[in-house]
Amino acid sequence: MVIESIFMIRGGSFGTNWNTKLFLSIIIVILVIYDWKKNERLDYFWIFLFGTIIWSLVEVSLQIGGTRIIQAKYLFGIEIPLWISAPLQGISEGSAVAVLGTFGADKIRDEETRKSSIIIFVVILLVLVFSTLRDSVKFPFVGLFVPSIRDMFPIIAVIFMSLMIVINIIFFIRAEPEQRKRGFYLLFVMLTFISVWTLSEWLAGTRWIEVGLYPFLSRAPPLIEFGALAYDVVVEIVLAYVPYLAIPYMLGLIS
Repeated sequence: MVIESIFMIRGGSFGTNWNTKLFLSIIIVILVIYDWKKNERLDYFWIFLFGTIIWSLVEVSLQIGGTRIIQAKYLFGIEIPLWISAPLQGISEGSAVAVLGTFGADKIRDEETRKSSIIIFVVILLVLVFSTLRDSVKFPFVGLFVPSIRDMFPIIAVIFMSLMIVINIIFFIRAEPEQRKRGFYLLFVMLTFISVWTLSEWLAGTRWIEVGLYPFLSRAPPLIEFGALAYDVVVEIVLAYVPYLAIPYMLGLIS
């Protein structure tokens, strides 16, 4: 079988629930301000800023270029334009993951808060699994109308991901020991969280892979689906989000 393209399909509510994205964005802003005031540092602010800008620009390019197709974008029942939806995605799907991941990594890295933080992290993972399974659509609507569909390997996306990987390599080679340690903890926390989330969505039938020439698609064979989902977790999320911490370090914005 000749595969023209590989598509990531999202059929759950989070990918298209803009009320949830707004709520999560507000929580992240509060967390950034809280850390700034309490610890008198701007670490999370810079992670938030770079994550929001980079991922908002990615979303704009994906949707304008037709790489990602989102069928409906409504906030409190009102249809919203791209200039509102893209920043909400940039925060909720980009910087929020990095900020929360860094927050969790910092707590787990600290010996005084390690045990309690691990327990809280496990509880969060369990809640995530149960809430995702409750969102189950029972079976994928293969080749039919879906809330969100994205071509995974257009040339621009491959170039962008390659750039993010290069940034990771440079950071982990040149970083100070404590910076490198913080980066590895962030990588581990995000890898664990996103792996559990993706597996939960796959089991719930709200995330899967289709192949073919759009719109004539079919469910991907198991090995291709596993590989594409693994690529999404490791490269498109984890390795693409660690630079939100790495770039401020490399620019001297975080000491």
